[in-house]
Amino acid sequence: MSAVPDKASARLRGRAARQNVLPEQRALLARHAADRLLALPELRSPGRELTVLAYAASAEELDPAPAVAALCALEPPARVAYPRVTGPQRLTLHLAPRACDLSPGAFGIPEPAADAPLVEPDEVDIVIVPGVAFDATCQRIGHGGGYYDRLLPLLGRALRVGYAFDGQVLSTVPCDPHDAVLDVLVTPTRTLRASSRPGR
Repeated sequence: MSAVPDKASARLRGRAARQNVLPEQRALLARHAADRLLALPELRSPGRELTVLAYAASAEELDPAPAVAALCALEPPARVAYPRVTGPQRLTLHLAPRACDLSPGAFGIPEPAADAPLVEPDEVDIVIVPGVAFDATCQRIGHGGGYYDRLLPLLGRALRVGYAFDGQVLSTVPCDPHDAVLDVLVTPTRTLRASSRPGR
């Protein structure tokens, strides 16, 4: 696959890859990706309650719901939070253990209610990160709003896990210095890791 020259081209390819996944394949691929995420060694912490920041998938995105359900079935169950848009490039994090606790918010994306319990960024152990395009070094391009690029540096030592269909993984994606790099990229068939960042 040839390299993409700019972010706009990467977004076009990533969006096309998401749209090309057949509806009847989506649930199966989401289960395969969930199996890979649950196999990460960082999740093997017997007796430790994990705090996981997830996302509510759009119609085109790889749905982390099967992974979230499995995390909630751990002993002890994981605490699951979702982001809520509260301003330009600004997210707050709120506990929402059930899908019915979410309702359409900014951009039509389901999010927790404003009065849902807050979660501080430094409480998050693992964050499942959506995106439009990725590469094998765990670089990520989102929709261009900058929400996750601002949020991820605030999450301290949290494991940053990109979540995507295989077709969204390009040979390289162009990134700027402010773009947050992930630790791991999980697809339905692959688990890719970036070089260890300081402090990990």
